[in-house]
Amino acid sequence: MLFTGGIAAVLSFVVIAFIFIKRKKITCMAGMMAAMALGMLAGLTGGLLAGISYNGNLFLSTILGMTFGFLAGFFAGMPISIMAIIDGVLSGVMGGMMGAMLGEMIAPEYQDPTVHIMLVLFVGMTCIVLYMLQQEAGFNHSFLINKLFHNPLWLAIALPLFFYLYNHLYNEFTRSSDLPMTNSSLNHFMEDHNQAAPPLSIETKGKKVVIEATEFVYLPKSLQLTVGQPVTLILKNSGRVEHDIEFENMKASLLQRNDHENHAEDANVHVHSLPGKTAELTFIPIESGVFRFYCTVPGHKESGMVGWAKVS
Repeated sequence: MLFTGGIAAVLSFVVIAFIFIKRKKITCMAGMMAAMALGMLAGLTGGLLAGISYNGNLFLSTILGMTFGFLAGFFAGMPISIMAIIDGVLSGVMGGMMGAMLGEMIAPEYQDPTVHIMLVLFVGMTCIVLYMLQQEAGFNHSFLINKLFHNPLWLAIALPLFFYLYNHLYNEFTRSSDLPMTNSSLNHFMEDHNQAAPPLSIETKGKKVVIEATEFVYLPKSLQLTVGQPVTLILKNSGRVEHDIEFENMKASLLQRNDHENHAEDANVHVHSLPGKTAELTFIPIESGVFRFYCTVPGHKESGMVGWAKVS
């Protein structure tokens, strides 16, 4: 994510620097369009990366996305006029909010493709903005960037080469990451999703997991479980409203819960707790993979009550 964010930051700096250098030749309308486009692109990309990196904390990712968009729109519009600043800032704030929501909602297996698509959109639109500004300022064929935009053949060579190098370096950067629950490694976890589970054994030493629920977050929001090992999940509701936790698409065998439900195979792992109360459930995961858990109370998942469990 840092690699993609760095590329977006460099391209934004190039556009802003060009506007500062050519500000006397750029009309107010062109400057407004450039500030609005850059603010929106920076906000969308920054919000998306923040939403993925800080999944479960929509407030923080929204603030970060809005900040990225605000700064890009402000500095792009500052050399032109107050109207350009307003256009750039408002577009950046709006883009940051939309990008953060997209990053929060997107499933792990689609995160990397979405980041790649967003970068393609960012690079393509940045090139269009630069071309528009070049037309306003006048082409000078002594500059390399002018030759690049003026000759479609050079552009057709440069863009595929850029994306090839980006994809290669992105994969290398992802492979070198050693964090166990980083979003970039979620796809590797998903490759094991259909592996056969070993025989279940009730006598296997159990594991106790305590999750605290408040408004609106789980602590912790990432779990490490083992196939075949009994898990006693304790949901401690420290909030002022009811909360629950449900694992999405995780196959498990329920052993015991505090409402005395009978043993059940392949049942939903779901625990509900009233304010100030504690509820628990004992189950055995029977399939490996990475599974999302969230609060099913209306509006809570959208407010950030989401987490991830890796079963291996």
